[in-house]
Amino acid sequence: MHEIGYNFLDYINLLRVEKVKKYLIKSDYSSYTIVAIGLECGFNSKSTFYTAFKKFTNVTPSEFKEQ
Repeated sequence: MHEIGYNFLDYINLLRVEKVKKYLIKSDYSSYTIVAIGLECGFNSKSTFYTAFKKFTNVTPSEFKEQ
């Protein structure tokens, strides 16, 4: 994983963020809060979720959802 520039934890969080992004754009999950989606995708806290999301997308989950 060092070839792609991420350690193991970063790689896992990247996979989680990709899953969150899919849920944020699906209308089936529009009734879920952003934090609930993050927790459902494996993040343990709101702060960890928001930090990882911003790290890999350069936007907050709210900004991503609005796009």
